[in-house]
Parts: sequence; structure tokens; C-alpha cells
Amino acid sequence: MINFSILGIPVSVQPWFWITMAFIGGGLHASNSQEIILVLVFIFAGFLSILIHELGHALAIRKYGLPTSITLQAFGGYASFPAGRLDRKQSFLVTAAGPAVQFAFGVLLIVLARNLAIPEGSLFGPFLTFLIWVSIAWAVLNCLPVYPMDGGQMLAAVLGPRKQRYVHLISVIVAVVIGVAGYLFLNTLLLPVFMALFAWQNWQAYQAG
Repeated sequence: MINFSILGIPVSVQPWFWITMAFIGGGLHASNSQEIILVLVFIFAGFLSILIHELGHALAIRKYGLPTSITLQAFGGYASFPAGRLDRKQSFLVTAAGPAVQFAFGVLLIVLARNLAIPEGSLFGPFLTFLIWVSIAWAVLNCLPVYPMDGGQMLAAVLGPRKQRYVHLISVIVAVVIGVAGYLFLNTLLLPVFMALFAWQNWQAYQAG
């Protein structure tokens, strides 16, 4: 486990974060040194982008005077804070801050990339491409109304605790639709498996509620 601090916020990176980033970056199919290097470049780009995402959450939490820390784990991470200290509006803004900062970072990189002279054959080109891709795709994916992703948490803040069952029901429907679409149009199993897990968790929560 790697521990450090950024802007006074403690950060912990668990081993599974690196493993899942390598998996997403095509590590299972890397068959030569060049492909392995590109996987490592993707891992670093993913680390930087997701760290910026969680910093968006953490800085918003700190704005409300609460202590926070960041943990990067399998398939993402989270910024922790004391439970029950934020009202619904504050909770919505804290949750929205993560994907908003990450998406803005990706758009900024797109603008900057148009004015950069990238040396042919350098690793900076793939790194920038990966960084833009992760920043945009991760932010958009997280805004889907699927609990416990950011979009699902924002939906929960809007509807309130009395309508939590609707949050889980909507999450099930959206997760199934996205999972099927990912399988049919993106030819990938990672997204469908991810969405199937969320659909099952939310269906159980819906029935329990």
C-alpha cells in the first residue's frame, strides 16, 4: 500500500487499484515490451485522472469544514468524511464535484493538446491520449444514475431518504440497460460485469427496502 499527502489530504493507494488499472489497460493481452510499457503508461494516466476526481470530492468536503482522506481501490476510489454531517444539498455538491473536476480536466487537456507539438514516437502522446480518455469516460460513467456511483448518490440526495427505494429501482434499470448496451455495442465484458454487480446489489436493496 502506498501512502502520501496532497494539498494536506492523506491519500492511500491499495494494491488492487494498480491491478485493476492494469486489467483495464489491456495488461492481460500485452505480449511484448512495447505493449507492456503502454499498459504502464495507462496505469499512470489512470492514477492521475482518478486522483484528480477524488480530489474534487475531498476539496468540496474540506470546504464544509470536515476532515477527509482519499483511498484509491479496485475500480476507483472514494473520499471519506464523517457520516451524517452534510445536508442533501451539500451531499449533492460534494458528490458532483468529483466528476465535474475530472471532466473539466479532460476538456482542458483536449484544448491544450491542440497547441502542443508532441515528438513523434514519444510516450507523451499515448500518455496524453490515455489521460484524456480516462478523464472524460470515467467522469461520464460515474454520472450515470446507478448507486453507489456518483450519479446514483446525486439521485439519492435529490430524492431524499424517504424515496431511497426509487433510487435502487432506477439504478437496477439503468445498470441493466448500460450493461446490455456495453456488451452489444462495445464488445466488452468488463462493463456488463460491472453493471451486473451494481444491478444485483441495488435489486437486493430495493427488495429489502
